[in-house]
Amino acid sequence: MELVTDLLEVAGFSFEMAMTAEEGIRLAEAGLPDLILMDIQLPGMDGLEATSILKKNPKTKHIAIVALTAHAMKGDEERALAVGCIGYITKPINTRSFPRMVQEFAESLAEAPVLLDEPLLDTPLLTTETLVEMPAITLMADDTPLTLAAEGDDSLLTLAQDDEQPVVLELVSEPMSPIVLDIEEPVTRPTLELVKTPIVPATPVAPPPVEQPISGKRRKRGLSFATAANSSARLMVVDDDEINREMLSAMLRTLGYDSELVSSGPEALEKLDASYDMILLDYMMPGMDGVEVCKRIREESRFNDIPIVMVTALSGKEDRLRAVEAGANDWICKPVDRTELQVRVASLLKMKRAQDDLKKHQRNLEETVRSRTADLRHAMEEVKQSQEAARRSALDAMQRMAYTAEFREGPTAAAHIRAVGQYSMVIAKAMGLDEDAAEMLLYASQVHDIGLLAIEDSIVNKKGERDEYEESVYRQHAILGARLLSGSPSELLRSAELIALSHHERWDGRGYPQALEGDEIPLYGRIVAIADAFDQWTSYNHKKRSLTNEDAKKKLKEESGKAFDPKIVDAALKAFDEIVEWQRRFRRAEEPPDDLPVSAISYAV
Repeated sequence: MELVTDLLEVAGFSFEMAMTAEEGIRLAEAGLPDLILMDIQLPGMDGLEATSILKKNPKTKHIAIVALTAHAMKGDEERALAVGCIGYITKPINTRSFPRMVQEFAESLAEAPVLLDEPLLDTPLLTTETLVEMPAITLMADDTPLTLAAEGDDSLLTLAQDDEQPVVLELVSEPMSPIVLDIEEPVTRPTLELVKTPIVPATPVAPPPVEQPISGKRRKRGLSFATAANSSARLMVVDDDEINREMLSAMLRTLGYDSELVSSGPEALEKLDASYDMILLDYMMPGMDGVEVCKRIREESRFNDIPIVMVTALSGKEDRLRAVEAGANDWICKPVDRTELQVRVASLLKMKRAQDDLKKHQRNLEETVRSRTADLRHAMEEVKQSQEAARRSALDAMQRMAYTAEFREGPTAAAHIRAVGQYSMVIAKAMGLDEDAAEMLLYASQVHDIGLLAIEDSIVNKKGERDEYEESVYRQHAILGARLLSGSPSELLRSAELIALSHHERWDGRGYPQALEGDEIPLYGRIVAIADAFDQWTSYNHKKRSLTNEDAKKKLKEESGKAFDPKIVDAALKAFDEIVEWQRRFRRAEEPPDDLPVSAISYAV
């Protein structure tokens, strides 16, 4: 009996249980159930006698009864049907087929009309004298034609009335049972009642087709059977006991979940993959128990998000703690309560779906970030290339201006421009300045004498000593060059402006144009001053080499603290060999001729 009640509960039926025939009769009269599973072999009054009593009782005679017994002896089925049972189920109970068989009985009852508890009218409108020959019998009731057709033990009486919903009367088996009526309201004519008169059909005749069954005022009773809904969730049930597996699987089906049944821990580990949404795991199994299986599963990171529910008869705190420590998400005690199972499974699957959605969103987000990052890098590369092209164009323009200014002093001007830039960068690196600052000096220093464009040629190219006036005019080129480069948002041009203005200042304050002293002089200007002086000292100057490299080196030391910043002089001396190497690259192989033609400009460049 416990197995039957468990299976009914798993299948989702609402039921009451009686241990004796007398108790069952009392419950049937009080609750009027839709279906009774009647054990024939009951203590005291047996099930057949109880069925007979129920069928004789006007209040309970319409209740469907299915015989249930372990004694499937020949003749038992006939005796059960004879007393009014509609079917027969034998023991031992098949756990797979039993819920389906009860469901079929329930579904057959769900479409059957409901027996009326009392006659609709005190005085019958139709009597046995009204009946005529079978199988097609035409009846008359208040001048309304009726047609009776028969098929087997069932008879269908259909009342045809123009523009009205028909009344369907079903006469079940012989002798004729009480009238069965399914009627829509309102009823606009007298209602029929048939007396209990046997009808023996001469020839079976199919009932006339009814397009739309009448769903009139019947008693709203029915079995509470849950049909499993389609579900995309994939569950695994792991239990060494077959009955436990089957019952848990059946219970899950009523909740709308499909499950795969596994009988051992090793088999579960072999079958498990990331497509499962939940594992219901028996705690106590021979060999590898549920705790060990849980640990093995959690050892693989790809299974971390699969919820694991321990199912066991144990209820101690230590057992639960072991399960949680092994990686279980929840715990259900046996016998499994359907409502508890429903709540816990739904909750964990909701969490699993949220985790899956989050992972999917994260993957989509990562893909979007990768795509956007690639696009951004491509765009930045294009911008960088554009900036580099613009920078090179600007540098080219600056160099051309510098060449134009320096050419006025002779054909070696281009080499001087490149030399000053390279020496400045070498000194900056020797001082420990970063690559950006060193590169800035390389290019910004090349226009240090751009202001010479504004000075008369006779003063710029005078071979002898300039007089006081000419020297004062010549010195204006520092201010004029700064003005030419001022007002630009470019960092390169702003640095070039400072260099043009300050590279003729002296550390001791005796320079021009502002007579700045010490650290008042911008750093870039102090560096370029040394680079410019060294190249001027060691280069051809109107066909005269002023100093050798060694003499220039000595002069740098002499001017340290006077014309030049001592720290920068130290850095230049530290990098002296590298400066000389660059000097060799720029130096012409031989001295330019005295009468250098204008076309030699290209040679200088």
